[in-house]
Amino acid sequence: MYDRRRLALSLIAIVSNAAFTTISPILPLEVDKHGISESYISLIFLSFSIGSSISPIFAARYFESIGTTKVMVYAMMGMSFNFCCIGYVFTTSNDQTIVVGLLTFLQFFMGAFFSVITTGYYSLATLLFAEKESTNIMSYIEASVGIGYILGPIISSLIYDEFGYQSTFGTFISLAMMLMAFVTWRYLASHLRYKVSEDDSNIIDTDVEAHTPLNITHGSSYNSLDASNRNHSHVQDTREDSLQHYPTTLSLLKFRTILIGASSILWINVSWTAIEPLLAKRLDSLHVGKKGIGIIFSLSSIIYVPSVFLVQYLPRHVLTISLSIMLTPIAVLLTGVKSLPSVLVGIILLGILPTPVWVQLLPWIQEESTILFPDTKRHLNDTIASIYNSSMTLVQLVGYTIGPLMSSYGFTRMTQIVACLIFLQSMLFYFGTKYSRRRKDASRTSSNLSNKQII
Repeated sequence: MYDRRRLALSLIAIVSNAAFTTISPILPLEVDKHGISESYISLIFLSFSIGSSISPIFAARYFESIGTTKVMVYAMMGMSFNFCCIGYVFTTSNDQTIVVGLLTFLQFFMGAFFSVITTGYYSLATLLFAEKESTNIMSYIEASVGIGYILGPIISSLIYDEFGYQSTFGTFISLAMMLMAFVTWRYLASHLRYKVSEDDSNIIDTDVEAHTPLNITHGSSYNSLDASNRNHSHVQDTREDSLQHYPTTLSLLKFRTILIGASSILWINVSWTAIEPLLAKRLDSLHVGKKGIGIIFSLSSIIYVPSVFLVQYLPRHVLTISLSIMLTPIAVLLTGVKSLPSVLVGIILLGILPTPVWVQLLPWIQEESTILFPDTKRHLNDTIASIYNSSMTLVQLVGYTIGPLMSSYGFTRMTQIVACLIFLQSMLFYFGTKYSRRRKDASRTSSNLSNKQII
């Protein structure tokens, strides 16, 4: 069962991320071909980031009522339709303003649909697997994300070169996402249901409204139909009462550990997003050819895939995450050195040093939130996944803003400032979570004493 779930989540992550990464290497070329100003490219891609930052918070509300897998399938269908529209957008009008407006609109919803899918598989990863196994499944998912990032640009560039822009998005990528939606609905959904029991002879499917207890009272003095009706009424009342006490996104972010965790995923991602818009020019100044620049951009993703599997052998602890954030500035600083070997080492380290954060941070935040609200696991799981994913996508706005704004100081100085900010975040994470570690240690000590007294 676990292998099938792992395979299902990995396949969804590979295909959705591969489809997402087809846009960046192709759309700017087509925009330039139609004589549209380069200044509009930033607006078009910024709309994707805004859509992907907003949608997880709203989508998480429907994971429990509709079913996480169903919502993901709808989002895949939405991405398929969006890709088809993007493929034909340049044929709609000769007016550049209209074309740019349509692209901005489509990219906003592309980001929204894509973020719903990623939030869905992050939520399922920590919901379907026990705490000890959540790090393992996160390794598989992050490896799948890396594979998607590698395959997407390569495959799309080959299709674009052979069949052209319209066929690439309007036909091939659009059909691929629609096929993935069908496969998920028809074959993968049955393996991605949250169940109370893993015993095949006694499985209670709780993919929808999983938080509701199904307690049926059996007894000779009760008519079974009346008992069922009374139980249903009790469940409805319990559900209405419990919904009022469910923590919201804002209420969760008021807790220090959760806020620090969300900000940590944001700043660890800035290590790449602040550099990415300026790296090509930096490499060009170091006399690297176009093919070489493409390979160097893929280096961190290629290194990232095996790194996420090695993280499983590291202790799952706050100290591991803290060290990961603390060491990442080294990679950022190396990319700012005016030496090609140093830049290469820095990019390779960007695929290694932040990896424990990507794999271990989400399960850690889930554990922290469960301690605060132990009776609302399903709702918490979806809400935390949306916070995590929104923080991860919000960083694109932060990183893409910081890099260009600081470029006037020079690439080297920009990397030094970013490295300093990430290091400060590592200090905030380590010292800001001290109370949480003391609370857990006290809880373990109390539990051990209770066990000894029982013995």
